[in-house]
Amino acid sequence: VLDINATDEIELNATLVDINANVEISGTATTTGVHTFTATPVFSSDITVTDDINLISDSALITFGANSEVKIVHRHDDGLRLQTTKTSDNSPFILSLESGETDIAADDVIGQIDFAAVDEATGTDANLVAASIAAVSEGDFSSSNNATKLSFRTAVSEAASEKMSLSSAGLLTIADDIVFKDGGTIGV
Repeated sequence: VLDINATDEIELNATLVDINANVEISGTATTTGVHTFTATPVFSSDITVTDDINLISDSALITFGANSEVKIVHRHDDGLRLQTTKTSDNSPFILSLESGETDIAADDVIGQIDFAAVDEATGTDANLVAASIAAVSEGDFSSSNNATKLSFRTAVSEAASEKMSLSSAGLLTIADDIVFKDGGTIGV
């Protein structure tokens, strides 16, 4: 047993400090540099990261919940997969966009998904939001009102603007012409 008692600071200067044991830290740990974990670490409290987190494996994933039933999984070379591992009937994956605003007024955007090519090399319009879907309040929210429309926005040479919307009453509004393919029909 090695006991080191200090009132201010203990400093270890070495190219490598090798610890082959369980380590318990009961205070705040401030570290700099790259942290590499070769085993699955278990943290019993919050972790605050002030810069990037890099998951460098093609099978990298982040799990949530006591049973790890919700996952964000890396899709090699093209994106992320959001998944629930629940297999029972009617167990969808739910992605909830929730505003923290405490007083929703008319025309407030409650949640929005934007699509953009921010790294497009030609710049200017090419980097603007090219399309989006937004949930927009149709009036002041109250205990008896949460009327909201879905706004579908696209761009030509601009930031995306509303071209179609679906109101809380189910009314579909289209900003321009409706075009049907040859031989297309409208069913009632």
